[in-house]
Amino acid sequence: MQVRLAQPDDAAIVTAVLSAAAANLRERGQELWSSADVSEEGVSLHVRAGLYHVGFHHNEAVGVFRLELQDRAFWPEIPEGTSAYLHKLAILPKTQGQGLAHLLLDHAVTLTREKGLRFLRLDCMAGRPKLRAVYESFGFRRHSQKVLGAQVFERFELKV
Repeated sequence: MQVRLAQPDDAAIVTAVLSAAAANLRERGQELWSSADVSEEGVSLHVRAGLYHVGFHHNEAVGVFRLELQDRAFWPEIPEGTSAYLHKLAILPKTQGQGLAHLLLDHAVTLTREKGLRFLRLDCMAGRPKLRAVYESFGFRRHSQKVLGAQVFERFELKV
């Protein structure tokens, strides 16, 4: 897999991968992101800000993730300049189960190290054992839970 920073004209590609993953989860009764969260309008700002990365396999966009340098909503206690925060990791449903998520996570680790940061952190909704298994099999350890509104999230970290 080749992973690169999404360019401003890649917003439609990022949206397509996120939308396909969101629809697949919704069909299984595991809604994760709203249509607005994965719409081109909702994604474009982050793409233009240089936060999304796209993974290509055989010249097809098969995965995406967003990498940020702060996350005050989920990690308010973490000092700035110590961590990168991974959001919206998504794999095209027809290519899931091939280890592509780990390849994207490898790239996120590389970017975190290049920035001189010590930790890669992420969160996911509680009650997602398959997603949790992906993160833990990669080496993330559960840090804690975070309650936002009525939703409970699991927080994970990886020392890089």
